[in-house]
Amino acid sequence: MKGKTLLIVFTLVFLIGIPSTVSARDIIVGSGSGQISTIQEAVDVAEAGDVILIKPGTYVENINVSKERLTIKPETNNVFIGPKDSTVATIILSNVGTTLTGFNIRGNVIANIWASDRSSEYQINNPTHITNNIIEDGGVVVQSESSAVTISGNIISGYGIDVACCGDYNEITNNEVSNCSTGIYVYDERNVPPISGNKIRNCDVGIHVSGLSYDLENNEITNCSVGVLAGETGGANLIGNKITYCSECGLKVTGSIESKGAYNNYFNNTVNVKFGEFEETYVWNSSLTEGTNIIGGPYIGGNYWAKPDGTGFSQTAVDANKDGIADSAYAISKKNYDYLPLTAVYNPVLPVFDFTANVTSGTAPLVVLFTASGTGGSSASWLWDFGDGINSKHAMNATHTFTDPGTYTVSLIVENSAGNSTVVKTNYIVVKDSDFVVPGVPIVDFSCNVTEGYAPLAVQFNDSSQNAASRTWDFNNDGVIDSSSLAPVYVYKSPGTYFVNLTITNPNGLSYKIDTITVLDGSRDDSSSGSGGSSKGGSSSGGGGGSPEPAKNVKVKELCQVFITNGKEVKFDFAKKATCVVYASFDAKKTAGKTTTIAEELKGRSALVSELPEGEVYKSFNVWVGNSGYATPKNIENSEVCFKVEKSWVQEKDMDQASITLNTYRDKKWEQLPVSLSEEDDEFLYFTAETPGFSSFAITAKAKTDEKGTETGENLGSQARVADQMGAEAEGFEAESGTVPQESVSAPGFAAIYGLAGLLAVFLYRRK
Repeated sequence: MKGKTLLIVFTLVFLIGIPSTVSARDIIVGSGSGQISTIQEAVDVAEAGDVILIKPGTYVENINVSKERLTIKPETNNVFIGPKDSTVATIILSNVGTTLTGFNIRGNVIANIWASDRSSEYQINNPTHITNNIIEDGGVVVQSESSAVTISGNIISGYGIDVACCGDYNEITNNEVSNCSTGIYVYDERNVPPISGNKIRNCDVGIHVSGLSYDLENNEITNCSVGVLAGETGGANLIGNKITYCSECGLKVTGSIESKGAYNNYFNNTVNVKFGEFEETYVWNSSLTEGTNIIGGPYIGGNYWAKPDGTGFSQTAVDANKDGIADSAYAISKKNYDYLPLTAVYNPVLPVFDFTANVTSGTAPLVVLFTASGTGGSSASWLWDFGDGINSKHAMNATHTFTDPGTYTVSLIVENSAGNSTVVKTNYIVVKDSDFVVPGVPIVDFSCNVTEGYAPLAVQFNDSSQNAASRTWDFNNDGVIDSSSLAPVYVYKSPGTYFVNLTITNPNGLSYKIDTITVLDGSRDDSSSGSGGSSKGGSSSGGGGGSPEPAKNVKVKELCQVFITNGKEVKFDFAKKATCVVYASFDAKKTAGKTTTIAEELKGRSALVSELPEGEVYKSFNVWVGNSGYATPKNIENSEVCFKVEKSWVQEKDMDQASITLNTYRDKKWEQLPVSLSEEDDEFLYFTAETPGFSSFAITAKAKTDEKGTETGENLGSQARVADQMGAEAEGFEAESGTVPQESVSAPGFAAIYGLAGLLAVFLYRRK
């Protein structure tokens, strides 16, 4: 009995000595989940191994994940995260082992997981995963000495992927990156797995590697300035990549092509390869090996060398034995040769293919991504016809913007060495007017009476959303719901910049908009300037644009939204023809992403100018490009405005058509711009003018000189200035009567009478 008692005691002591384990928890964040309403609060209370589940909604906060081995993901979907402070990263992963997946994020995600107590081995044993997120107006940044970060399956626009020096085993695979300065940049990284399966488009540089040696495999890079930049020290091996339609070159070698070489790649650029100052001799083909190559041929050898115009070496080379390898080597330069260049002659089979669109209906302007797929060997060309009068020779993927409402038939002709095949999809794309609302889908929008003022500032908000079953307002970014009313009023008591977030939901989804309110301190400054574009607001979609013109002075306005990419021509077509502005265009020197431009036709003289220009004023209008400060010479060049003038106005006013000009207001004075008549129809004359920038404009003309030599044009200009001064003196009368000063003066022959009558009226009014 005594022995049994001792055995029990020893067993209990042993069991007590075993440390207890705590199973991982699920921490729920969001409305109705209890006390936790922000992601940061959940991170702060979490422990290693916990899973943080985020309910659908919009979360405006900057998050620092300082706990290790956390999984952060949506509970279902439709989780949007935007920064409270847009000057810093939206999410910082500052400890190891985080999994961040499945979110819509605006701004940057930074992995900064190095610390003095975290060796590379420790980081590798606790890997970090940033996967399957949609990141807009930002990207993913891996900072120095951070290791074992997997960046995979993300859709990124605005910044790209940037991996700094001295890390180990950072993996970049299967991401889609667009509209960035550099799609993927890796510098001085050790033991990097192949950078593979990424799709990059519309960037200045697709992939830039430097410092050490990197393997680039099976990536697709299109419509960049430079596809791949290998340099400045170190270099790259390129295997199985498709690099097409890059404006400067497909591959730029300022460092080196490494020992594995560059083979089985598909190049289709006007200039496929450029070398730096110190060109060496590199390897451009493997040994001839049986196996399917990148264009479907039976042998692995060198590369396929094409040009968009069909004159590339591989497109024209002789292949007498039809083995898919050219009979002669391709001289890339004096030092570099591809001894086994690929050809498509071996395959006389017509291409068999199909294409799909990511969206087939929506409101104008509708941006559609078309993707072709199929078999039949390499295509010499893909010719898209979008059904709106625009054709495009492009890669297998083509992006097109439909600016006008209508139903469009889209066709694609694919050609290879055997001939061509066509696929036609009738009435495939349906574009509705922007006023059309898709039934059931929540579309968020709101306005406010002021966006800037002095504390205490009372702001009247108005929800103009469509299909909202419920709404929540957060007026000051504290994560607390402030109102659910349609037209709430909120008083900002302290100076500062506040982010306002309206989120609407219904059973079909969620939509949100973020805007800013600036509350000032100190004495009020009522001075105004003509710089324009000073709106403080900006929606979550980026590039919202703004206008400083008082709304009461705007007769009609029209908006157009396009993507601005560095090095590309940008054209804002005002398809509704609501104003006298037909389009505004320029060449972009800086990527700005999705950007809105506003054309405003005014009721009277712009509030941003001190006087009217000389001549008879036909129309005054403003053009504002994007947010404040973008449309400057450092960002744009070759700016142009197209405007229209009614023929009936020219005839009724007896105007000299040759005198029609466009005036722009700069440095507090008017400057005349030379114009060119581009076209005309039964109703309008259409003119274009090169302009140094976008702000306030006025279209003017002068009357024809009559037979007696009366200089009616000059008289009218003088009378316009007199009338302008009269308008300023009679401002009180106009305010009472509700009239707006007119820009046009009377017709020739009656101008002097009207001028004297007007002066007399003002004189009598002032005596009264």
